[in-house]
Amino acid sequence: MIYALPAYASHIIGGQIYYKLVRSTGRLNTYLVTMKLYRICERGDRIAEMPTSIILASFDKTDNSLVAKYPIDRTNFEVKNLAQVDPCIVNPPPVCFQVGTFETEITLPNNADGYTIAFQSCCRDPFMVNIISDPIPGTPDRGTGATYFAEIPGTNSGAVDANGVVKNSSPEFNKEEATLVCADKKFTYDFSASDPDGDELVYEFCDAYKGGQLTPQGGIPPAAIAPPYSFVQYYSPFSGGSPLGPNVKIDPKTGIISGVAPAAGKYVVTVCVNEYRNNKKIGTLRKDFHINVTTCVKQVTAAMPDKYADCSSLTITFLNTSTLGKPYYWDFGDGTTTTVTTTDPLPHTYAQEGTYHVKLYVDKESNCGDSAFATVYAYPKFDPDFSAAGMCIERATAFSPDITRIDRGSVDYYKWDFGTGVAGDTSNVRSPQYQYRQPGTYNVQLFLHSTVGCEKTITHPLTIYDRPPFSATGDTLLCFKDSLQMWTASGQPGSYKWSPPDYKILNPNSPAPIVFPAKDTTYTVTFTDLQGCTNDKKIHINVRDSLYIHTQPDSTICTGDEIHLSVTTDGAYNYRWTNLGNNQVVSNLGDAFVTPDPPSQTYEIMASLGKCHTADTVTLKVVDPPKPTASPDTTVCFGIPVTLRATGGTYYRWSPAYYVDSATKAITIGHPKDTTRFTVTVTDTLGCPKPVTASVLVKVVPPVPAFAGNDTIVMLNQPFQLHATGGVRYTWSPVIGLNNPNIDNPVTTINRDVTYTVTAYTQEGCSGKDDIFVRFIIGPEIYIPNAFSPNGDGLNDVFRPLPVGMVKLDFFRVFDRWGKLMYDNTAYLKGWDGKVNGQLAPIGTYVWVVQGLDINNKTVLRKGTVTLIR
Repeated sequence: MIYALPAYASHIIGGQIYYKLVRSTGRLNTYLVTMKLYRICERGDRIAEMPTSIILASFDKTDNSLVAKYPIDRTNFEVKNLAQVDPCIVNPPPVCFQVGTFETEITLPNNADGYTIAFQSCCRDPFMVNIISDPIPGTPDRGTGATYFAEIPGTNSGAVDANGVVKNSSPEFNKEEATLVCADKKFTYDFSASDPDGDELVYEFCDAYKGGQLTPQGGIPPAAIAPPYSFVQYYSPFSGGSPLGPNVKIDPKTGIISGVAPAAGKYVVTVCVNEYRNNKKIGTLRKDFHINVTTCVKQVTAAMPDKYADCSSLTITFLNTSTLGKPYYWDFGDGTTTTVTTTDPLPHTYAQEGTYHVKLYVDKESNCGDSAFATVYAYPKFDPDFSAAGMCIERATAFSPDITRIDRGSVDYYKWDFGTGVAGDTSNVRSPQYQYRQPGTYNVQLFLHSTVGCEKTITHPLTIYDRPPFSATGDTLLCFKDSLQMWTASGQPGSYKWSPPDYKILNPNSPAPIVFPAKDTTYTVTFTDLQGCTNDKKIHINVRDSLYIHTQPDSTICTGDEIHLSVTTDGAYNYRWTNLGNNQVVSNLGDAFVTPDPPSQTYEIMASLGKCHTADTVTLKVVDPPKPTASPDTTVCFGIPVTLRATGGTYYRWSPAYYVDSATKAITIGHPKDTTRFTVTVTDTLGCPKPVTASVLVKVVPPVPAFAGNDTIVMLNQPFQLHATGGVRYTWSPVIGLNNPNIDNPVTTINRDVTYTVTAYTQEGCSGKDDIFVRFIIGPEIYIPNAFSPNGDGLNDVFRPLPVGMVKLDFFRVFDRWGKLMYDNTAYLKGWDGKVNGQLAPIGTYVWVVQGLDINNKTVLRKGTVTLIR
């Protein structure tokens, strides 16, 4: 199943409907109604072309009922391109849109309230900067629709002749121009209109309307639904009355839009032309258009703040953010000019205070030079501030401006922002009050403007509490012999009241009374700020007529150890630990860390609460720890046990315990497998519980790798040299036939089979043995077996020649019965494993041939067959 995706009308960037009275017949009026749609010039996937047909709908404004639908074919098509391009813009972006015109005549009878002629289209570009895009029903996409409509007045409108017949044609916009609007630059855009009836026209920005449904590719947009229609939603700070931000206005008399363009992006702009006749509004013409603000790079740009209203000095530091590397001509507005070649901040001091108009020209003499203008308010001092009182949610907070540090003029404008972020939290009153609903910290802002043009914005964080904050004495202990001065503190002015006011208290209405209770007592202090907000705290006084403390019991410790002395108590008192041996104070805390000297030391802990005191002591006996010794380090041969000895204590424990006969004896036998450090832990019964260790390193010589050589075959009546490895010295046995039995490579001349045994010794005296079997055979000859069984059992698995008295093997080859080569090799004692190319050769008889050179320099050639069995 194949689905066709709808073509979104994001290609439509605006529209308008206007009408012209063609004729009147009785009370029937015939109008030429014109619908203009504006479309982007781009083409692409799911971007439909300009419609070739549309459907207009008319509705009676009395009850918004449908009057008729009018299918209309397109009557004209134009492409609007940028007529004039500023040559000073680097790579100017293209500006292009299409205009589709649809005209039809409709006849409507006069009625009291008039008619609405409407057309709807979906959808606007989803990435508009100033409006919120709605979800498109049935799709994952977004895009707010558009409604374009005109209103034909009725007989109640004032647009009637002497006979009470409606006589009116709507205004028409004068221009359909492609205009380049550059971000953050000044611009103008002509939205002027003309009225054929000579009615008065008043221009304003107004809200755009949403509406419309998805249109199938190549289809006709469905007819509009009945009014009323819904406005689009704008992102703050934009609105229908300010679609391009606060720096862009429309002249209500001329319809010229001008100002400083906002940031780059696409913006919905709707201009309403209100039509007045005899001072009575009779109709409104609307034009809805998407203005594309682009980023333009000019060859030269003049830029500086447009206002200096700080009013802190007659010396003004001018900032220059213009294009770099150009001449900069300054006219400071006081008759002083200068030209500089740097954009560094430029200070200028005015001789007299006043208001000045400053001009900055950048690259003034070139065709692409640019200029910027600023107003300077040069007055010596404008340093206002503000304060707030009452910071709880019980009562409104009172704000007061401080305008004492203003030398010229007076403040003529205040704007407070109380920092809640909700609508209505501002005020233009000089000293307002504001009721906060929730505690928290708010950034309160005050903007002030003076009669001489000075401006200042002041921001202070303001913390609002549920109750006014203050601090006071905390719960405490008090000796029954003492008195206590309480304390309170607050960042806000106010009064204090203590209760009970008549029990052991002096000055109960002061912030710092003196109390001297004879029993446990809870005092309450109430703080009241100047706005009447209150808060209270309770302070519990725990009165003691005696103190309880207890330190740890007497104990024994090891010489040189630090011990932690602590105390158990029934309150937070002042403490002092004293060494009674030398009467020195060792700590003024409840804890002390001491290292007592032998043989013993007594410490006293003194606790005090004012005039109340008590003490306790602890005595520490100091004992030396054990002094263990262990056997000296030694070396043993592999497999030889070693005796381990330790002294110096009462109890012993050897580790690793796995390698000793008894891990708890002072003398034990160790069985190390390799070099091992044996550690013995020693304790005694003299009072020091500290275990002390000693160790012995036993170096184990690894097994001696004695090697006498591989068993071999030797030609009878030929001497043969043995060669042993693995030691530093050697002895051979039996000695028969050997020229020297005490070297590693003796020569044997024996003429019978014999087994020799070699003993190899290491530097430490450790030894190992190995045998070699020497077989003597008549030669020179090449011996070949007549069968082999390569079945992997390790017996007779390889078919190979056995050369005796041969010095060289020329080749060894094996063939099958048809002469195919199965194996070829020249290596000594190498052979065939019964495989060909990794696969098992078949069982059967094979032909072999071998050739070599003997010790007499004669060639020996042998041939034969071998049987492969498995």
